[in-house]
Amino acid sequence: MTKKKKIVFKSLLILLGALVVFLFFLPTLIKNYAIKNGKELAGRKISIENLKYNYFSSTLQVYNFKIFEQNGTDEFSHFDTLILNLAPLKLFKDKIEIEQLYIKGLTTRLVMKDSTFNFDDLIAFHLASEDTIQTVPENTEPLKYSISNLELKDSNIYFDNKNVNKETHLEDFSFLIPYIGWDQEQKSNADIRFNFKNGGYFQSILNINPIDGEYDAVVTLNKLNLEPFYEYVLEYANINSFKGILNSEIEIQGNTNQPTKAIVSGRVNVDDFLMTDTNNKDVLSSKKIDCKLEKIDYANSSYVIDSLNFRQPYTYFEMDSITNNLFKLFKLYPEGNSVDNNSETIDTTSTSNMYYAINHLKIDQGILDYTDNLTGEKFDYHLSDIQINSDAIKSNSEWIDIYSTMLLNNRGTLNAKLGFNPENPLYTNLDLTIENFLLTDINIYANFYTGHNIIKGDFYYYSKSIITNGDIESENKLLIKNVSVTNNKSGIRSLPLKFALFLLKDKNGDVNLDVPVRGDLNDPEINVKKIVWNTFKNLIVKTVASPVNFLAGLVDGNPKEFEELSFSYLDTMPSEKQFRKLDKLLEMETKKEGLKIELTHYVDINLQKEAIAFSELGKQFFNDTKKDYLKDDKEFETYLKTKAENDSLSKTEAAFKLINQNTLDSLATSFNQSLIKNTENYLKTTKESTQISVLKSEVKDPDNIGSISRFKIKYDMLEPENNQN
Repeated sequence: MTKKKKIVFKSLLILLGALVVFLFFLPTLIKNYAIKNGKELAGRKISIENLKYNYFSSTLQVYNFKIFEQNGTDEFSHFDTLILNLAPLKLFKDKIEIEQLYIKGLTTRLVMKDSTFNFDDLIAFHLASEDTIQTVPENTEPLKYSISNLELKDSNIYFDNKNVNKETHLEDFSFLIPYIGWDQEQKSNADIRFNFKNGGYFQSILNINPIDGEYDAVVTLNKLNLEPFYEYVLEYANINSFKGILNSEIEIQGNTNQPTKAIVSGRVNVDDFLMTDTNNKDVLSSKKIDCKLEKIDYANSSYVIDSLNFRQPYTYFEMDSITNNLFKLFKLYPEGNSVDNNSETIDTTSTSNMYYAINHLKIDQGILDYTDNLTGEKFDYHLSDIQINSDAIKSNSEWIDIYSTMLLNNRGTLNAKLGFNPENPLYTNLDLTIENFLLTDINIYANFYTGHNIIKGDFYYYSKSIITNGDIESENKLLIKNVSVTNNKSGIRSLPLKFALFLLKDKNGDVNLDVPVRGDLNDPEINVKKIVWNTFKNLIVKTVASPVNFLAGLVDGNPKEFEELSFSYLDTMPSEKQFRKLDKLLEMETKKEGLKIELTHYVDINLQKEAIAFSELGKQFFNDTKKDYLKDDKEFETYLKTKAENDSLSKTEAAFKLINQNTLDSLATSFNQSLIKNTENYLKTTKESTQISVLKSEVKDPDNIGSISRFKIKYDMLEPENNQN
């Protein structure tokens, strides 16, 4: 080798050695440069423990990378290992090809406060960097690329929401995308999975075509504990706990270019759901909630649920005079106002075209505990074994039927069928049956509203209500068996309920009532509860006001016949017709055990004495003329005036002048006493055990004025000591 060649060879060796040394130290130089200029390159201070590059396989390896918060001290994110395997020769074919992108041990802490995040400055930095990039000419060919084996493994994400003081930890976050290419025709697969710190995991299987944006995905949540999300719910509800285990498998089909047109289906279920109020009282719970989504099409406002099942749901409902516990729980009435003045107005214009459907709805073994303090005394009621079933609840259905059964306070039963037009609820039918309802359960209301204690009683109720364009026609049949009440005289309306029930009882002790209800729900002043109450109240008042209307039916008589017994002023003994009426009263007393009947005698004493005077003088008139004073009234009047020797006197004045007033008083008293005594004797003789009373009215009683001689019949209940019931 010539000397000149040796010099060239040595120079090449030195140059090659220098290049090798340079390439050997290049990763370290790049690492140091990146660390020193982190803010200019990444927008924040960064740290790299080691950076390696394999020039033969074109593989870049980065170890223990860190990027810090804005303060340059606290750590924002780091990863243990990054492996980037390139195919640089493809660049000569104007194609970027990444054979592997692998990141392991990524840990990121995201912080939200108000509406800002701890990475907002990074977004702003990179957006500003994009603005400096020159616009690519329109005729430039599309970028050719391919990425294989894109994998994120063993990552952790901490999300600290300062608004609710809650940190959520996503553990073992991983995903793998086998291939993404610029010209691929098949969808790429991207699997993502991470665990929640408090149990459960998230997993998604995504197939996406990066060219046209078409994708399908299956998103799975398994055994997700809801308790860690308590703080988020707390923003919208006044609760003390929020628990349950969520499982779901949701299928999504759509296009990334039109995200709102995605179609969602799948299944969601929650086990052992529980929500308690601030007093730690269970308010809402369910052993299992199972929902199968058939098709959710948000873009077309179409929501179809194939089935919605609640097993052993529980609700606690407490009513007060202004609101209820559920409204308070969900902050529907903030600060006692019925409307939140700061809330946004809900736009309902789009709901008119919304389609919804629940093909199968079922509630199994439900429980509802109801309580209120509306009367000043706590009322509790327990509804259990609630079963609700319905098929095909659709917004465009002409008619929907929902069936329900339940147990009332562990004793009574309720069966209901509700039918309605979903597009117009003013067309509704309700068939309702209640049996074996224990009336003592509502004793608090009976005391407060009617002034009566319910001692015992079973209630049966059958209702058929039809609402047609707001016009309600409701036929209600009530059967009350073995009812017994006492009057405490403290009710705000003090209805004569005890006597009314007594009158309404049939021979078997049952009360059968027909209570029709009518009204127009389109009238804003119409209140269904008031209609029902007024109908019931009027029935009670009407019953007590005319008890004879109910009692006369016991003896197949005309009620008018048993309002009073009428006599002439001169009668001292009932007639045969009146004896028959007295027999009917005795029969009525026998058939209506506990019935109190009072016959009170009324008579206008002045008119009676006038009649007695005419009768006594009429006898003299007959002896002298052989004529009847009742038939020959004119001659009798002349006769009296002649006897009185004064033509200017009236007929009555002449009669009173001719007979001593003491005599008239004595005769009137005798006639009345005889009538009362003979009537009483007949009743006692006919039925020795009778408790029908025959009484004399007070002289000053207004009912005596202008009255013929008569017994006014009053009906009531015997006092407890006289009533075996």
